[in-house]
Amino acid sequence: MKTVCKASIILILSCLISVSCSENKVVEPSRINYSDTTYWYSCGDESHAADVFYVYPTVSAISFAENDSSWFADITLPEVREEANGNQRFNKMLYDEYNFYAPYYRQMIFEAYQQPDDMLVKLAQCAANDVNDAFQYYMSHYNHGRPFFLMGHSQGSQMLIELLKHGMTEEQRNLMVAAYCIGYHVTADDLAKYPEALKPATDSLMSGLVIFNSVTDTVSIGMVSREDVVGVNPTTWTAATDTIPAVAHLGMAKYNEARDSVLIVPCPTRTYLYHHNTVCPDLDPEMVFIPAYEAMFPKGNLHFADSWLFGGNVVENMRCRLRNYKK
Repeated sequence: MKTVCKASIILILSCLISVSCSENKVVEPSRINYSDTTYWYSCGDESHAADVFYVYPTVSAISFAENDSSWFADITLPEVREEANGNQRFNKMLYDEYNFYAPYYRQMIFEAYQQPDDMLVKLAQCAANDVNDAFQYYMSHYNHGRPFFLMGHSQGSQMLIELLKHGMTEEQRNLMVAAYCIGYHVTADDLAKYPEALKPATDSLMSGLVIFNSVTDTVSIGMVSREDVVGVNPTTWTAATDTIPAVAHLGMAKYNEARDSVLIVPCPTRTYLYHHNTVCPDLDPEMVFIPAYEAMFPKGNLHFADSWLFGGNVVENMRCRLRNYKK
């Protein structure tokens, strides 16, 4: 694999985004060269019949107060890439039935989400460009015509939705089995504006966009999923609002240190859909509650668990959708 030369790396470092905190301006960033494997956690091994293109959630521990030159995670730094590796390693083990492709990207730090909407849109463009550039490199150099899944969580899902809106050709869409954009939202305006790009999957077999967000009660829906009009119940993969018995929950994904692997373990809960959020009334509302983020994710909001809470259901559903796609 060809890598960028030292001069190119210096150029990337010198051109990284700079933001004036006082003037609230965003400078157009340089682009990442995804032919350099430094910027990939995993480039797959092509031993399987289908791929996963995975985009990780917000993992950067950097605060704007500690790094007042940028609103973004600087992936030229090894320690910043390392922040993403635990999450990516977990998901690579969870989706080990597929060739796993996972780029690093200059994701927004958490404070970006506290900015006014117009500022947030500008800030999101850097991460969206990186994910688009990585995906295009993947399609041109790694995919070789195999069916693939898009998979993300939280900010990763946000960037995949932007990719669906703006970055995919019809030929690429035809190879996509499904886009699991977990822990984010699509609004009614999004659906009206991008009817071809954002096609929700309305059953357990069809290709298309799959979104789910989970809570323990109807009052803990947070700002991330409040406007969602697409979310399904991941125990049925439909928008039906019936209460589903706990037996339909196929287990959560959990890291097993003794085996150094991800296992599916029981996590029984009834589920039902309320305003496109999956309510899990049998789970502890303290399960993943973080007081510092209560404004966005109140107690009972399971956003931080969404990517593994229905691990058994997701793994089994991917098999079903792929079998149906191959028909």
